[in-house]
Amino acid sequence: MNKPLPQDFEKELISSIGQNEYHFFENSFLDIVPTSVRVNPNKDKKDPSNRKVSWCPLGYYLDERPIFTLDPAFHAGAYYVQEASSMFLWHILDQLVHEKNDIKILDLCAAPGGKSTLIASFLQNRGLLVANEVMKNRAYVLKYNLSKEGHSNVVVTNNDPRDFTYLPEYFDIILVDAPCSGEGMFRKDSDAICEWSLENVDNCAARQKRILSDILPSLKSGGYLLYSTCTYNRYENINNVEWLVREKGLLSFPVQIENEWNIQEILGEKSFGYQFYPHKVKGEGFFISALQKTNETKNVKNHQKNIGISLPAVDKKSMPVFKPWVKLQDISLLSDKTGTIHAINSDLETESNFLNHFLRLIYCGVSIGTLNKTIIIPDHSLALSYLQADDFPAIELNRMDALHYLKKTLPSIDSSHTSWILATYEGNGLGFLKNLGHRINNYLPQEHRIHMEIK
Repeated sequence: MNKPLPQDFEKELISSIGQNEYHFFENSFLDIVPTSVRVNPNKDKKDPSNRKVSWCPLGYYLDERPIFTLDPAFHAGAYYVQEASSMFLWHILDQLVHEKNDIKILDLCAAPGGKSTLIASFLQNRGLLVANEVMKNRAYVLKYNLSKEGHSNVVVTNNDPRDFTYLPEYFDIILVDAPCSGEGMFRKDSDAICEWSLENVDNCAARQKRILSDILPSLKSGGYLLYSTCTYNRYENINNVEWLVREKGLLSFPVQIENEWNIQEILGEKSFGYQFYPHKVKGEGFFISALQKTNETKNVKNHQKNIGISLPAVDKKSMPVFKPWVKLQDISLLSDKTGTIHAINSDLETESNFLNHFLRLIYCGVSIGTLNKTIIIPDHSLALSYLQADDFPAIELNRMDALHYLKKTLPSIDSSHTSWILATYEGNGLGFLKNLGHRINNYLPQEHRIHMEIK
């Protein structure tokens, strides 16, 4: 730890955990920060290590932190680099969700996408996941990370929380991973220490209440609100949970945990919360609580609005054009106003159109590409998904060739197939190439090109 912790922070945390416990907390800042990843269950990937994250079956600790930019498997979406404490979300979902087929889940503050990709893996392409981010530039980062997950049951939106008021009683589960004072990031990010103040804590707590108030009307009666932060203080954590119970009529839900996990259960007067401390777990600071909406929850009046248009289905006459590209079983193809074709699970076609009337959709299912008469220009998202047709031409690249592809410096390929080819690494799609015989065109989007030296 390069910078001393703020004195007011020390006083607050000591009042919560005691002087002796705080000594161990402070010493944890001298430890090496653990690196953890969560593998994508739908992509080929060997287990990264034999050290698993106890509360998430897809989570692993790495022996050391590699340069992820120089691992083509990372770019192919074979795994997601995620802090281990955050993976506890899986354990909670496992206790709450018993039927995935018709469930609707909203991740309200979703960028950059760690928890959304976890939810997508948990759902296994069933139900509906709406991943939202209010900041436009961050929403496109979210879109890219979810595209690497490869699922066709995901919608990405760019909306303010209050916009969801127009969807009353719609979602079965809403995750609010709220913007917070970031105390849990102190060990990894010294800038968070500089930005911390009691005033900022108060401002964050007030903002969190506003976000929660805005989103509650769109949660079904009997549905679950999951509230999380990456901070320690009671004002942003258990006090907000108590407020939800007292003022909004929610019922706090106790989560079953194992003693050996060393997760601290925080008890309010009528509430339960789960706190992760870096001196107790192999992870960073994190807080989460689960609450159930009861019939007594106070909803605000809904005012309908309509900001979008329908996403028309692709003409049936054009469907044979897509067959060499896409597995079409149980898939609907929809066209947006830019002409991009999206593949969404057939049972979500109506839902997608409904959402597009009330929210700003920036991604729907898997973007397939654009259609010019009978010619398809594929989208990069199709390469990262598992919707490509089984017999689509592909070329497996070794690590160095894969890195040159990702750097857009791959000079040639050894393939007799001309036209479109899927570049793969360890069996997973990296992106598209077009083999013209005398040269190749690399269709990796420029914004995803790696810039560091290959070694």
